[in-house]
Amino acid sequence: YMVSTFDYMNNMLRDNDFGEGRRVVTFANMLQHGAYPLAPVVDFMLSKGQQAMGRPVEIEFAGTVDASGQMKGQMYWLQIRPIIDRKEMLDEQLMEVDDENLLLKSHTALGHGMMENITEVVYVRPEQFSSLNNSLIAREIEKINRNFTAEGKNYILIGPGRWGSSDTALGIPVKWANISSAKLIVEASLPGYRIEPSQGTHFFQNLTSFGVGYFTVDSGADDGSVYDSAFLDAIEPVYESEFVRIVHFDQPLTVGINGRTGTGIVLKPNIIKNDDK
Repeated sequence: YMVSTFDYMNNMLRDNDFGEGRRVVTFANMLQHGAYPLAPVVDFMLSKGQQAMGRPVEIEFAGTVDASGQMKGQMYWLQIRPIIDRKEMLDEQLMEVDDENLLLKSHTALGHGMMENITEVVYVRPEQFSSLNNSLIAREIEKINRNFTAEGKNYILIGPGRWGSSDTALGIPVKWANISSAKLIVEASLPGYRIEPSQGTHFFQNLTSFGVGYFTVDSGADDGSVYDSAFLDAIEPVYESEFVRIVHFDQPLTVGINGRTGTGIVLKPNIIKNDDK
């Protein structure tokens, strides 16, 4: 069903597995001759998925083929995700803002476009950080994310090392479900703790599917990165523990990512005091 045979005498592929030539996986008997209804089944899976989710989907599937001819075989959905439309408009002038007005700046950013309606930053306290506590931090982040998910809100997540690493010496070992409401995830190097960045490899499929941005920032490097943790530390937190702080802004943060150049920024908001409203 799946292979053709290269007929070297006539320099051609034959859609069977007979003869002495090299076997080549072409799926020709399935796709061209209908020996197994692979194309109609995949079309059904994509169509039903789009109907159920209200938008185009991407799928992963697996199947079995019974070569005896007693049955055609079986097909299984493994994963299905909606393909999310992203806001492609990008204010190029915004990307030229001076560093002193930036909370974050990365030259190895993933994603593209503008992000809106983010008013919270969840960050691991740099002065309290020790990789020995990474498992404890992961559990705390999980609880925080659960609250954001219940409220239907997104946030910016900042922490040292590789988010999602299974090696706690290299980063905080969260799963995707533990940070699923983060709209921007940032790997920020600290003095004495500079780990080769993952650049989102642990969550890449989810990042692309759900339009989540990913920054790598090393403020101690010479690449122009910015992470103004002192700016966050100076703001009264809405939540603070030994390892983590949450800061709320009255105005939404402005996030811009140029996926063509790999540049990403987060602007500092104009903080409005309650007395001035």
